[in-house]
Amino acid sequence: MLFWGLVVVAALLASEAFLRLPIMAKIVGVSANAQKAMKVVRSSRISDHWKERILPAYALRIGLGSVTFFLLLCAALIPIVIAGLIYPGGFWAWSEELLRPLVIVVLCVVSLGYIWLRSKSGRGDTASTAGASHSYSALDQTLHRLALGSNAVAEMTNDIEKGMFLKSAPEDSGKHVFVTGLARAGSTILMREIHQTGQFGSLTYADMPFVLAPNLWAKLSSKGSKPGVKAERAHGDGIEVDTQSPEALDEVYWRTFDGKTYIREDGLVPHEPDAELIDGYRDLARLVLRKTGKGRYVSKNNNNILRIGALAEAMPDADFLVPLRQPLDHAASLRNQHLRFLNSDPFTRDYMTWLGHHEFGATHRPFLFGPRPEGDLGGLDYWLQLWISVYSALDEAEAAHANICFVPYEALSADPAVWQAVAARIGVAAGEASELKPVKEKAPDPHDAALAAKAAALHAKLMARGFAKLGING
Repeated sequence: MLFWGLVVVAALLASEAFLRLPIMAKIVGVSANAQKAMKVVRSSRISDHWKERILPAYALRIGLGSVTFFLLLCAALIPIVIAGLIYPGGFWAWSEELLRPLVIVVLCVVSLGYIWLRSKSGRGDTASTAGASHSYSALDQTLHRLALGSNAVAEMTNDIEKGMFLKSAPEDSGKHVFVTGLARAGSTILMREIHQTGQFGSLTYADMPFVLAPNLWAKLSSKGSKPGVKAERAHGDGIEVDTQSPEALDEVYWRTFDGKTYIREDGLVPHEPDAELIDGYRDLARLVLRKTGKGRYVSKNNNNILRIGALAEAMPDADFLVPLRQPLDHAASLRNQHLRFLNSDPFTRDYMTWLGHHEFGATHRPFLFGPRPEGDLGGLDYWLQLWISVYSALDEAEAAHANICFVPYEALSADPAVWQAVAARIGVAAGEASELKPVKEKAPDPHDAALAAKAAALHAKLMARGFAKLGING
């Protein structure tokens, strides 16, 4: 009995160590570097001179990764070694016992069973709630770190996805809809209303964490086979999500392939993706449409404000909708969410960073269209400065591109005619909106009156332009 007890305990502890250590990430990292090295060897565009310089670097990475993997694996097996030291018959007798077929089977069954149970614990079929770590098991967190924490892994899975499914994906019609703007402007609800028309495909929570390989992940995972249980997302704003809910996930593409050019320590700067990068984004949209069986793509990505001019220019048939909210209310909502997420746990911080969400909270990095906002992040003035900076930049982008349109959010929520005008602009027949509800006015907190007046004047100007493009007399 003592022997079998030690076997079970050692297997459980080794399994937990395996889940907590980045062993799988190292395996995939070594594999990714090996694939890149093979691409270099096979490439006819790279001279032998450069191959001789590049390949040793890849060999070093593969070697170091392999050594690190071996050391991590040894660390995971330490509980089994310790059990041998405790075993009354001694370590060598313990080692001989472990080689018995029955013992090997028991070790495998206990380990795999434990890992499976850990993947099910505390979660069920609920969707991610924007980084609420309590909704993730240890295995889920490990899988997210593996899929999203390494650009090499993300690039590799995207390459595999395109190799397997891109040829059978529908051609790009170009008539997509991109909802973008400063966070807390109503972009999520607007995107959800558009998605509910049934004309659009989108990334959903079921695509996490392998969002760059939606078709491949759908074949390997059962998350998308049923909606699951709806739960309020971590923002505490009453919006409920399940695995089929569309969400802002495609920033993973931009961060993975070009994040170093626009994500800085002090903030996010305007992004000018080249034609090749935009073509890759089109490919991702096509892959999502292949999975969903739809003909048009809808995305809500607030970071697209950084590249809205380049995207609007490259995609003239697409519509770019920018929700526009009253500045004081908008600033207050941003401030409140910042305080809500300020003390988030390490996994939530990592999660927000992987998805490129730096709008508020512990990982906040402001959009830098000009000088960095100044002041206390616990007050409204900082967020009013941010609002003015962002919407001044969007003012210029909208004026230069006919396919960018401001959507006054308070009017959209209160007047059904505005929703119908939005639907007409994007070319869909829409029924009554199901989630848009009148916005309750709140008394503003203390703020700089001059800043508020400047923001109000800009808001009035942009609102008038939005109504004009929607064909509404505001």
